[in-house]
Amino acid sequence: MAKNDLVRLRPRDVAKVWGTAFGQFIDLWIAAQTALMELGSGEQDIQADPSGRFRVPSADGRMPRLIARDLVGESFHKRLDGRAVIFTQTGSAPGFVTVECSVDETFQLIEGDIYSGQIVNQDGKVVAMIRLDAGS
Repeated sequence: MAKNDLVRLRPRDVAKVWGTAFGQFIDLWIAAQTALMELGSGEQDIQADPSGRFRVPSADGRMPRLIARDLVGESFHKRLDGRAVIFTQTGSAPGFVTVECSVDETFQLIEGDIYSGQIVNQDGKVVAMIRLDAGS
């Protein structure tokens, strides 16, 4: 742009350019403030230990018969067959046993997800809520 070209600019053209720039600056400021306020708000609270470890009353010092049911993936909402869950006794205390459960990924084709569900005993009573990371 030559020196004389600046003289030919009309004031309304200059005002339009500066007005647009100011509006874009305000939009950028609002977007930055919104992003800062929402930072981390999309994360879900973890409700259970994803290790799948829990305590249940013992049956004569042994682990009672346990069944996993209503296992649903949190991301893809696919159901997981409860027969794919393996229960292992990891410890004991007077009247209780510590059980750790995991998923046998060779049982069925499993989509990577965190599956939430219930553990029930032989009487059908819910003894634990679990979250298992499977297929990852």
